Amino acid sequence: MTAPAGHAGLPDADAIKRLVEEVLRRIQGEAAARPASPSPAAGAGVSSGATVISAATIAGLPAGTRRLMVAARAVITPSARDAAGAAGIMIVRGDAPAATATARPFVVAHAGCPGDAGGRTAAIARAVPGSQQLPATGLADVIAALALHASRDAARAVLLTGRPAAAVVLANRSAGLRAVTGRDPRMLAAAATECAANLIIVDPTAFTSGSLERSCAEFARLPAGTVPPELAVAPTPCSCTTHGH
Repeated sequence: MTAPAGHAGLPDADAIKRLVEEVLRRIQGEAAARPASPSPAAGAGVSSGATVISAATIAGLPAGTRRLMVAARAVITPSARDAAGAAGIMIVRGDAPAATATARPFVVAHAGCPGDAGGRTAAIARAVPGSQQLPATGLADVIAALALHASRDAARAVLLTGRPAAAVVLANRSAGLRAVTGRDPRMLAAAATECAANLIIVDPTAFTSGSLERSCAEFARLPAGTVPPELAVAPTPCSCTTHGH
């Protein structure tokens, strides 16, 4: 049974109305006092913990985002790279600070490598934070993958192999690679600097434990050099008919 308005102990309709209005005013006042979540300022960065970065990830970023920090092992799809480039967004691996946002990727690979190839590549990956490792396949396939990374991401790389001379010749057939080799850290560093190399190819058995890792870390940190004029000129196609090409 409903008690009549004004019954003792129950508020009347006007009192209920005033109570509701007071509650609404307080809610609105708190919302107005709460700072808004602004869009990132120009150049602001956003972090993503996703393991796969897709075009949808880029499309869902707040307006004004200029830098997306992702995990070192995150997979970045080609469509995500295209969408980020079109939006002027830089994708940075490993939550790197802005000062290192332009650092190029470093790729570690091996093919026909003597000894503990997996252990050596893992040690290099630890020495160069944020580096990527390629699965071991045939020499030609690995070099083709390195050329793709170099042309697409401006990556530097190291290739461990028991056939460094053949690998250098094969790598330098690609316009995107400038490969050098050496049998000790000093020779390797000098060759890489002279040629502005983006790929070093080594036989790991020629390097003592630790020296190869240090060489790779130093190579990854080398500033972008100037390609010698002789190497910057595209090779002239051979016009002879005496052998295959």
